Amino acid sequence: MGLSQQRRHCMIECIPLPQDIAKEAPLYFKKAIDEAEDEWSQHNAKKLIDTSVKGLRNSIPKDFPYFHVEFGLNRGFVHVIDDEKQFNGNLGMNVIRGMLQLPEEDMYRPRRYETEESQKQAVVSFSREWEPFGWTKQLG
Repeated sequence: MGLSQQRRHCMIECIPLPQDIAKEAPLYFKKAIDEAEDEWSQHNAKKLIDTSVKGLRNSIPKDFPYFHVEFGLNRGFVHVIDDEKQFNGNLGMNVIRGMLQLPEEDMYRPRRYETEESQKQAVVSFSREWEPFGWTKQLG
């Protein structure tokens, strides 16, 4: 995002979902992107690109902003954003909230600011709790 002003920004959010809900995620995201397309797009570009065949890098034109959602390691959708001003940056989070049937009042709550120190503490805490499940130890 922000390529026209020569500023680049990437935001990655990883959200674990219960398996029964996660199975439905591609349908939810496909529907949301298709419905929101009329609001964002200025051209008749391809609305939704499946990244499972060519991967993300080979699925989007160079230097274009995009929205990408991934389902596991080998499947996802990308949409090239024509008009960044029209793009809702909360699209992904709103879809997840809908899937999880969270109350509407949660939909517009601003994200809370956390200090760098509190984020570091959270990482240490998460690492300790994750240790028993860390599959990368098996790679040796």
